[in-house]
Amino acid sequence: MRLSKKITVAALLSAVSIFGASTAQAQDIFDGGRLAGSSSQVANLSSTPENQALPEIDQKVDLERYQGRWYQVAAIPQPYSLQCSSDTTADYGVIDDNTISVVNSCNTPFGPSVINGKADVRSDASLKVTFGGVPFQTEGGEPNYRVTYLEDDYSLAIVGSPNRLSGFVLSRTPDLSAEDWAKVRNITEDRGWWSCAFVTVPAAGGMNNPAPLCTI
Repeated sequence: MRLSKKITVAALLSAVSIFGASTAQAQDIFDGGRLAGSSSQVANLSSTPENQALPEIDQKVDLERYQGRWYQVAAIPQPYSLQCSSDTTADYGVIDDNTISVVNSCNTPFGPSVINGKADVRSDASLKVTFGGVPFQTEGGEPNYRVTYLEDDYSLAIVGSPNRLSGFVLSRTPDLSAEDWAKVRNITEDRGWWSCAFVTVPAAGGMNNPAPLCTI
């Protein structure tokens, strides 16, 4: 379906998502994101077979180091997060060895939006994220949040659903250098995504306007 220019611009201005809510709801409410478009729009299927899941990093994520605040600096837009217009963050806290708390927030035209949830560890670098009050969620089943890239100092992470229909670039700071943006683009493409599907997230101290990652 062809969208009007007005709708497309509006979507770009607000098409940012809270990483956990997006992955959990994409899997449970929107059939893995398929209602937002076909998988070929976000995954480079010419080099990534459809049955090849997004790889996770080959090390165990240290939850103590991973906890704290992350800024979502870019993401694949999801239809249920279009109200978010800027300053999207995720705050993690360690509950125990297998569970972390999740508090996602963003600014909307109507004020701040906050959602609380938790993430259960499923492997060295994969989680199942669920949120209270969101229908059709189950704590069992496959993971919906996979760490596919993580800086050694835990300053930058790239995560997504195993089927690549959601993807999120997380940083400890909203301000990335040109070198960092180039690295992010290269990594997303290496992991089988179409980098143009990622849209940057406006934030105080960071990007002023949304833009496709492939243009940065």
